[in-house]
Amino acid sequence: MRATSRRAVAPASLTVQVLAVAVFSRLGLAFLAWFSLRVFPRLDTYPAQLPDSFLPGHRMLDGWARWDAAHYVAIAGGGYGGDNPSPHGGVGFFPLFPLLMRGAVELVGLSPTPGNLAMAGIAIANLCFLGVVPLTARLAASRCGPTVGREAALLLCVAPFGFFLNAAYSESLFLLLTLGAFAAADRGRWGVAGALAGLASATRLVGLALLPALLLLAVRDRASGWDRVMVAALASAGALAYSVYTWWQFGSPLAYFDAQATWGGWDEHVRFYAELFAFHPRSALTGDPRHLVILLNLATGIVWLALLPKVRRAVDPGVALFTALLVVVQFTFTWVSLGRYLLPAVGVYVAAAALLAQSRWSGWPRDVVLVGSTLLLGLLTILYGHGFWVV
Repeated sequence: MRATSRRAVAPASLTVQVLAVAVFSRLGLAFLAWFSLRVFPRLDTYPAQLPDSFLPGHRMLDGWARWDAAHYVAIAGGGYGGDNPSPHGGVGFFPLFPLLMRGAVELVGLSPTPGNLAMAGIAIANLCFLGVVPLTARLAASRCGPTVGREAALLLCVAPFGFFLNAAYSESLFLLLTLGAFAAADRGRWGVAGALAGLASATRLVGLALLPALLLLAVRDRASGWDRVMVAALASAGALAYSVYTWWQFGSPLAYFDAQATWGGWDEHVRFYAELFAFHPRSALTGDPRHLVILLNLATGIVWLALLPKVRRAVDPGVALFTALLVVVQFTFTWVSLGRYLLPAVGVYVAAAALLAQSRWSGWPRDVVLVGSTLLLGLLTILYGHGFWVV
């Protein structure tokens, strides 16, 4: 009886501990965003940037709905096409997050003004974040013990680009659905796992990486043939439904990719910066300050890639496959926004936590990682809140 009680208490205790870290870290970021906007005016919008000052009278919130948040607000307010100011009528953004924004505003009886929709996006992101942190801790603890679970949650909370998990972006929602899919698969609930993966694929295109990851787990666990078919059908349903919608509404099942091409392709997002850093390093460091953001994105990607061999040993095969697909594909196709795109690579946090828990890394190397990452997180939060290009 006592042993059973201890096992029941441990996960709850871990959840409380990591939620405390999550809440206090985000209160600190909220203060930084508010204080910096209280002291320094925000930057003017860039020529290609949609107007994104939705809550100018609420500095505590205004700095959390910049850049791409404006595209989600436009979709939530008026749908795709029509008068939507986003390129190609907004079809370059998947629908689930703006649908939830609109639904949240309607649910509480508010009018769907840009300000209310922006607040809904911030609220959804933060609620999802509060689910993401304990799920990350439990994922790590199930394989490596509670110490690594706490460390993995801490690393997620101080990730340099982790402020995107609290801004009016879809990252927290996507990560919550991903972790939920893996948790359901771990319990053999393949229908739930497939449905959550399908919702993830309606949130971001990379949600399709959950399909092979969940199928791998289904094969490993000897799930029935019906369960495997159900996972395969459901996991891709969100992206497929969106493709069918754009085909019906705009005449092209590939309208998403056409819209994304507005912001450039591989030549602009990888080749240009590779040549810049290789052949013109001084210009990269002393010229356009946005190049420093790309350099930080690239450094993040290199660290994530370097940790992939350890991911394979730290998490189960499905999570490892999903993590590897996400990291390799994103690193290959774009260095712009790479730090944000890598946030859902949950296996990396577990691998890094297991590494830092080892005796030779648990002293000053761990402190350097945590302090350095926290400082970068604070700096990038301030820059994003002021409208600087850290997207």
